[in-house]
Amino acid sequence: MENVELASGITLGASRVGSGPAVLLNGGLGMPAMVWDLCGLTASLVDAGFTVISYNARGLSPSSAPPAPYSIADLAGDAEALLDHFDVTEAIVIGYSMGCYVTQSMLRSRPELISAAVLFAGLQPTPIGALVGEMEIGLIEQIGEIPQAVLVFEQLMTTLHTTLLQDSATVASWRDILSASDGGWASPDGFKGQLTASYAWISAGEPLPGHLAEIDIPTLVLAFEHDLFFPPAQSRETAALIPGSVFAQIDGAAHGGLFTGPGDSIERITAFCSQHRP
Repeated sequence: MENVELASGITLGASRVGSGPAVLLNGGLGMPAMVWDLCGLTASLVDAGFTVISYNARGLSPSSAPPAPYSIADLAGDAEALLDHFDVTEAIVIGYSMGCYVTQSMLRSRPELISAAVLFAGLQPTPIGALVGEMEIGLIEQIGEIPQAVLVFEQLMTTLHTTLLQDSATVASWRDILSASDGGWASPDGFKGQLTASYAWISAGEPLPGHLAEIDIPTLVLAFEHDLFFPPAQSRETAALIPGSVFAQIDGAAHGGLFTGPGDSIERITAFCSQHRP
């Protein structure tokens, strides 16, 4: 990973591997770029003949963490500037969770940059996302932080699906993993900044039907079967508002399925990118 300084003064920790048409990976809230490697998507796309660009969004070390709040437009501007830095004029863009918000914002501000899009586990948020965001922001405002125990419990309940949550050994293992992590944030402002960006998007009622109807590029929408934040039934209905989009459900996983059990999502995404190679 290299540190890329953007014209705005923001520095992003980013990597570029492979050769061929570009694919940009927009991660979720607090999601380090290495998750794309761990789930196998980076290697799959490189093997399919793509250049893969991934990065840690502002707020996540080693990227900059300017004072909060951030907006989704801010994060989208960073992603666009990163493509400019690498002299990419057209890319397939894949968004995961909050990365779907960023991808949609890019489609509104710099549509010429995106030839096709994958919106994965992040198209249509439910009220649960707003409730969690409101709770977290409230805790930060009241006591200055979110207690580690609260974060671990919340992550367990949303990352793992019901069957895994009923297995004591699995819960204990993931509790230990999550408890040992500092989140990788560059500063408290980084966490608060990304959190406020996500909450503002949801609170605004996004994605708006009119914006979805304007998406005129090939779009693949994926949703995990047990995702509490972005349930598949709701994502399927919303995907129907995007002209010509394709929807698929990934069975057997909750919101954290990208690293707990991605199913055939890697194969689906790679095939979609190959089909719509710029």
